[in-house]
Amino acid sequence: MSGDVLVERAGTTLRARVRELAAVLVETPTPSGNEAALYPFLTGVLQACGFRVERQMTSLGRENLVARRGQSTLLFSAHVDTYPAHTHPEPYRLRQEDDRLIGRGVVDCKGQIAALLGAVELVDAPCQIAFVVDEERTALGSREVQVDAEGVIVLEPTELRPVIAHAGAIELEVTVYGRAAHGSAPHCGENAILKAMQVIEEIARLPFLGQAHPLFPPAPWVTLGKIEGGLDTMVVPNRCTFQMDVRVLPGVSIRTACEQLFALAAQHGAELTILDVSEPSEVDARHAVVRALMAAHEAITGEHPTPCGYYSFTDATHYLQRGFPAVVYGAGSLGVAHSDHEWVALEELEIAARVFAHVIAHWS
Repeated sequence: MSGDVLVERAGTTLRARVRELAAVLVETPTPSGNEAALYPFLTGVLQACGFRVERQMTSLGRENLVARRGQSTLLFSAHVDTYPAHTHPEPYRLRQEDDRLIGRGVVDCKGQIAALLGAVELVDAPCQIAFVVDEERTALGSREVQVDAEGVIVLEPTELRPVIAHAGAIELEVTVYGRAAHGSAPHCGENAILKAMQVIEEIARLPFLGQAHPLFPPAPWVTLGKIEGGLDTMVVPNRCTFQMDVRVLPGVSIRTACEQLFALAAQHGAELTILDVSEPSEVDARHAVVRALMAAHEAITGEHPTPCGYYSFTDATHYLQRGFPAVVYGAGSLGVAHSDHEWVALEELEIAARVFAHVIAHWS
């Protein structure tokens, strides 16, 4: 089946179907831990398309959902959990403004799931699908899912660009110490908050953060997420704690990065604790799954896609670590995910659905 035939079959009905599917997905709350709430719906849609569906238990005590249609070495993977609602004004009601679909998880990544379901309804060729749990927290779903594949397409918002490299990350906590004194005599003490600000600036200038990668444009690689210190304006603070996320480009050793961080903390008499680490990763752009995705994108859009790097962790990193070549692709922007204005363009979801269908139809 050619890409042209796929587009002709899709017509305008595919867009309506993707929106219909997205509405059910968004309006079923699945913050991490509640993924199974969607499994009856997903199972029904997949079984109607000829898939055999099974649940696989993870060490979290929650289940991944794995579906197979025929014999295929192609796997699509998406996480079912979403970021918590927090301050989102209407998290679990799908709203539409012009072409934008709005709601919690609509771009990360329930809109992508809607596009995939629309795709498997379009074509009946073999493929595998894994819906995994807890990506927004431990990501153990993708680490433990039981699959066998020669190529994996992970669904995340990539602005319809193939992602073939991931920045790693070091999440850390630093406690900086000073010396208390009366607030009117700051020269008699040592302000821990000011010392912490200096440490923060020096972290951003560490050598490993000065390295470059052709798939990643220059960007701030350090995010200060939390800072606490001080008791009162009339007390020079003797302690300040902050938490940071530090990105690590492919080609940079996590061990080297950690050594530089610990050495800097020691210079300032600070305590540094590593809270979490994810390794950077990269797949060969010449691999079959990358070429298949790029060919499908070009067939559907008429434009040759440019592979890129991704600032965030995705389940693709776990697949790559397990020996499964993986590429990431999807509609919308990562920048609006987790926000109170999370949205994705319905037009982009329709394109993604057509691309997925093209890959499925041509993989064998």
